[in-house]
Amino acid sequence: MATNEDGAAPAKKELGLPEAMAYARELEQDNRLEAADELYRRILALAPDYPDASNFRGVVAFRLGRPAEAETLIRRAVALAPDYADAYNNLGNVLQHQKRAEEAAKCYERAIELAPDLADAHNNLGNVLQHQMRAEEAVAFYERAIALRPDMADAHLNLGKALEALDRMAEALTAYRQAVLLRPFHFDSYRRLGSALYGWGRIAEAAEVYRKWLSLEPDNPVAAHLLAACTGREVPARASDACVRTIFESFADSFDQVLEKLQYRAPALVAQAAADVMGPPEARLAILDAGCGTGLCAEHFRPFARRLVGVDLSLEMLKRAGMRKLYDELILGELTAFVGAAPAAWDLVVSADTLVYFGDLTEAMAAAERGLRPGGHLVFTLERAGEDEAPQGFRINPHGRYSHTEAYVRRALAGARLELRQIAPVHLRLELKRPVDGFLVVAARQS
Repeated sequence: MATNEDGAAPAKKELGLPEAMAYARELEQDNRLEAADELYRRILALAPDYPDASNFRGVVAFRLGRPAEAETLIRRAVALAPDYADAYNNLGNVLQHQKRAEEAAKCYERAIELAPDLADAHNNLGNVLQHQMRAEEAVAFYERAIALRPDMADAHLNLGKALEALDRMAEALTAYRQAVLLRPFHFDSYRRLGSALYGWGRIAEAAEVYRKWLSLEPDNPVAAHLLAACTGREVPARASDACVRTIFESFADSFDQVLEKLQYRAPALVAQAAADVMGPPEARLAILDAGCGTGLCAEHFRPFARRLVGVDLSLEMLKRAGMRKLYDELILGELTAFVGAAPAAWDLVVSADTLVYFGDLTEAMAAAERGLRPGGHLVFTLERAGEDEAPQGFRINPHGRYSHTEAYVRRALAGARLELRQIAPVHLRLELKRPVDGFLVVAARQS
């Protein structure tokens, strides 16, 4: 096989198919995905019935964000080699990413049937069952994956999640600790272990987990934020952009499913309150969804919007919001800066469960006042603190979010010259299987 000097293969050398495949795999494992994709393409041009090349090119296409092409390529591999267990496992991953859980499960089951010792397939089938809220069944598959490959950190982490869902907390903690030991630089393992500990009221132990994490990754913004949240030391006025971005980039894939399990109500609550001030659904308003996430508010506000814009710090969240095809524009940016950048641009600004990452609301309220048109409205939710719990008006909680007192919210709005129209106590969602108390707030810029 002829080569060139663009990284797809060593220059000025002919490669046979086995050597070309080996080099393509090396490129793939080194994350030189474009070069690997090109080399696999050239291999398939010469040997279109080569199942390994079709399978591995499908994996690369998936990693490059081309799931439809990946599915076609891997299906070709299993058609050429019906006993190809790894290809069935890879096809399951592609289908699971596309939320085609039943099809994915069948692929993993077929992979296990063909190769009972394939630990990845057991772990992946456990993930499908976990997403279907079948945690007891998922545990069995995670445990089998661990028995097959004891150093499989993902399986220990996933086992912890399933055990936590079953309220088997002592076992969950053991699984999370093992995941941390096996993969000490992994974001989610520390976050899960810390979260499980504070959920059990073991705040000091959670702080030690975050302290250890921070010692390994001194610049990790989430570790720093959660350590401050658990210790009450060096607490920032709000979560940093880097912290929020990192949390939600890793959370985007499962965000909607997780919130559904938590009986998440903020988008519906915000929509109900806004309906009282929006008038009939005549597509006449300029509406900003500040901290739009995956776009859960969009369906509620689209009928009222002449222009519906979402802004969020997380690119992955915005990608999922874009899939809804309800926004006129999606902006990657910090909501306070964006809201205040264009004076009198919005008839309505909504923010569902986003300002919980702000302690001091002064800047956010001032930005909203600048961005709203005279008579425009701001509708948002916050988590609620009692006056005795937060004498300064707000406090950070061990989970990293802030809660606010009613008196403080009133002061923040008045300081920004926003007129309070409504502040109502609500339940926002479940946290550790208990209702989270919050406020639903409606304010207006004076005409």
